[in-house]
Amino acid sequence: MSSSPIDHLFTLQRTPFALAPVIHRFYEFSDAKEQDVLLSYLVLPMVLYPPMRTFLMGARATSSLRTLCKEQSRLVGLAARVQDFKSLTNAALLILTAERGIKVADNLSVRSIGEVRTANANKELLEVGQKLATVFADVNVVSIYRTLGLKSL
Repeated sequence: MSSSPIDHLFTLQRTPFALAPVIHRFYEFSDAKEQDVLLSYLVLPMVLYPPMRTFLMGARATSSLRTLCKEQSRLVGLAARVQDFKSLTNAALLILTAERGIKVADNLSVRSIGEVRTANANKELLEVGQKLATVFADVNVVSIYRTLGLKSL
């Protein structure tokens, strides 16, 4: 079983070290909420899905979870993508915690305590992660999961 150069590039772009700054940027612009560590599992599946990324790139301060869900094509396969990215998200959270970039409190709220390492990160993904935090700003975690049609991790 041989791998092509494309497979190797895909693997390098999808490492927890490359994607951890996206989650970190999300929490940098997000207000701490109880159990918001669960939102980490939504960041990568949403930011890396092209239709969702297109919406988030054009999102304004007035964009909300309701406007995000208006077009069903953005949400197709979200539950499967959440499962696919679960281990990658876990690894990214471990990296961020070890680097003292984020702090997870006892109530499972996450707070950004360090600088986001933007040197080798994809700038577009960082911006989309920031805008996702804006979209989720006024909604609690349970409502976000319910609105997106997710029943569990």
